[in-house]
Amino acid sequence: MSAQDIANRAGLSVTLIRRLLRIAGQDQMRNIARSTADAVLGIPIPSRREPRAPGLTGSAEASRLLADLARAGWPAPALAQQLGINARTVSEVRDKRLRLRLDLALRIRRLHRELIGLDPVSQGIRPGDAARARAAAARRAAAVCHRREQSE
Repeated sequence: MSAQDIANRAGLSVTLIRRLLRIAGQDQMRNIARSTADAVLGIPIPSRREPRAPGLTGSAEASRLLADLARAGWPAPALAQQLGINARTVSEVRDKRLRLRLDLALRIRRLHRELIGLDPVSQGIRPGDAARARAAAARRAAAVCHRREQSE
């Protein structure tokens, strides 16, 4: 659990939790209020969602797969719904997020395999939404090419 997770669950400030987590030197003694100690010690350890896929991984492959689906006409909200995440998260992973949870990367890979050969319109996506997703993907690809040309 991160310091932020502990703080959220205990109802304490993250700064206080970070101070408590710092290792005290041999000659230092920490005084902790009983209410703070009770709040922190009463937190149950969360179970992992998918024990087969803990941790973080790079987002390069997931970003490429999501961009590929966008070029095929799959809009971010439709992908997000199938992945069980927010559409903004789909956009962030596709465009700028450096790392993501391993279980999400695996779900994106699985979703890409399922959808890449299908026509979004035949799967219930409105034709205008599919066209908008394709156009936005083309603009993003052109912007990336333009940035590469300028850096060279």
